[in-house]
Amino acid sequence: MFSKLRNFKESLHPEFLKIERKRIGIILFLFLMISLTIPLIHRLIPSLLRDSLNNREFVKVMSLWWVIFLIFEIVVFIRIHWSIKNNRSVSKMVLIPNLLMEFGLPAIILFNAVKYDNSLLVLEYDGLTFYFLLLMLSAMHLDFKISLSAGILAFIGYFGVSYWGIQFLKPAGDLNQMMEIYTMRSVGLLSAGIVAGIVASEIRKRVNNFLKSKEVQGEIESLLGQQLSQDVANELILHRNDRVGQKVNGSIMFLDIRNFTAMADHQSPEETIEFQNAIFDPLIRIIEKNNGIIHQILGDGFMASFGIAVYSKNHIKDSYQAGLEIIEAINHCRTTIDGIATKVGIGLHCGEVVTGNIGNEIRKQFSIAGKNVIIASRIEQLNKKFNSQFLLSKQFADRLVHKDHLNELGMVKVKGIDEKVGILQVI
Repeated sequence: MFSKLRNFKESLHPEFLKIERKRIGIILFLFLMISLTIPLIHRLIPSLLRDSLNNREFVKVMSLWWVIFLIFEIVVFIRIHWSIKNNRSVSKMVLIPNLLMEFGLPAIILFNAVKYDNSLLVLEYDGLTFYFLLLMLSAMHLDFKISLSAGILAFIGYFGVSYWGIQFLKPAGDLNQMMEIYTMRSVGLLSAGIVAGIVASEIRKRVNNFLKSKEVQGEIESLLGQQLSQDVANELILHRNDRVGQKVNGSIMFLDIRNFTAMADHQSPEETIEFQNAIFDPLIRIIEKNNGIIHQILGDGFMASFGIAVYSKNHIKDSYQAGLEIIEAINHCRTTIDGIATKVGIGLHCGEVVTGNIGNEIRKQFSIAGKNVIIASRIEQLNKKFNSQFLLSKQFADRLVHKDHLNELGMVKVKGIDEKVGILQVI
């Protein structure tokens, strides 16, 4: 029992809070429309609404309760809207007074209509329609217990007014048969609440599953986004079940920190990690700023691509600009450790590569492969031979718009590739 009470002290999920706001908005709209149309209809067709609205005492009592209800619903709507806007939590307890007020008002209206109209006709159509409408809207709570409670309140309200009305008016006819009819209608309202609860419960399960899947996906994207580029993480999630790769044109960059092993030998583990973070932080930002992604970070370098995982027609310009900015950033980083200068080697190439998720159901990795990836890797290694920091393939350089500060180094035989590759140095 106490655990059930504690459940009502829990906060409503923000999405359910939005649904509750919409439900109350619908009720407010309907009541405002009724408030405007009833006086108009009574004025145009006085006999349609019988003599109740000609009774000043009835109008006074109903107007009071009508205003109380509208003010209550408006306050609740404003409170929920403010909570959603300001990301404030709202306890499920707020649903209890809402429920009591919403299903108490029809009983009050029916009671006074029977009393002042001296007729049970209001119970035949208006009362049932009113209750069924509220029971349908109760399904928007997406809670079986709430809809069941609504059905119970509708049963109590309608049955109570019917029983009192028969005893108060003592109409002609078989009173037992009349009571039996109103009892069955009351049971019908209870059944409608149960059905609304079942439907609401099923919808809630699906909404909860959807929200959980979104939360899990958000956690996965966040976790993968820390380990990989966010774009690679999205690609992995989007094509996680793909078995076939695809061919894509783009630019491939390999980067290596020179003399890293010698530096690490002279440092503590803490200093090594600090050094790596100090180097990689600006480089990662440069790659992402220029629309590139990093596929894999190694201890002393990384492989990045432009226009491959995420299409870009400007991948040549972006990757070249990223390389220039990396060289500039390295010059502003810590330049020596025990007299050893911090330098990098960059190799840039472009062409067609094969992309796909490589691995099995336990572990997968979004990978790029092919001849052009190997060439880019070999070009980066040539920096040691030419004592340089930034080399391009001729295939890449030919697609550059501005070719200033490039020095041709000729055709070079690279490991694993039959034909020679034209190499240019960025000065």
